[in-house]
Amino acid sequence: MEEKNKRRLSVLIKYLVSLVVGALFVVMVLFIENYFSATETIERYKILSDAFTFAGVLLILFAALVFISSKGGFDGIGYSLSRLVKMLIPFANRSDETYAQYKERKRAKGITKGYSCVFFSGLAYFAVSIVFLILYYNV
Repeated sequence: MEEKNKRRLSVLIKYLVSLVVGALFVVMVLFIENYFSATETIERYKILSDAFTFAGVLLILFAALVFISSKGGFDGIGYSLSRLVKMLIPFANRSDETYAQYKERKRAKGITKGYSCVFFSGLAYFAVSIVFLILYYNV
């Protein structure tokens, strides 16, 4: 039972961190767009919709980036850059690791898990932005 509670607490903390990061993005956009000096309701709805859209899309795209990276989407770039660094730095360890060996070494580390909270937090922010967009068009 205690293991289940630890898991729930861990998931709760992940979601809270994701939501706080999204809230920081929202506040940043609100300050950039001068939300607190806006006087008209329609303008406030527009700024709120923009802020929540920015936070939501940014979190969703970050989750997509982690997903692609964990599936090996950037292994070619990583291998090329590591080879470039080894060629340019004198006295560096110049192992003749092939791309297949590099992929196998990366695969042995395992795939990244536990980032779905970022995706779902982004969806929540995006849903709030749609609500503000509907309010914007109805005012």
